[in-house]
Amino acid sequence: MVDELFEVFEELFERRSKKKKKEKEGKAGKGGNAATPAAPPIFCVDCGTRNEGGARFCMECGALLPSPGEELRCLGCNAQLPLRAKFCPRCGAKAAV
Repeated sequence: MVDELFEVFEELFERRSKKKKKEKEGKAGKGGNAATPAAPPIFCVDCGTRNEGGARFCMECGALLPSPGEELRCLGCNAQLPLRAKFCPRCGAKAAV
């Protein structure tokens, strides 16, 4: 029984080492250890907490975070508004929430 378990573990370790070796060879062929750049941090509009780039909700207050590239536009004059704006600074129209 112990010998059978030992053989099973040996086989698993061999498979694992072969798999790791293949992964290393694949990475070396694809340009080395080029790490993907991390997403820039996102700051919460409600509380100002810095959150990880991929986060959808604030880790401090739970508010929905703005998506990267998201902008708020005035319905009256189509001017770009700050995310916390309540009124348009150009035409004075109330910002849609």
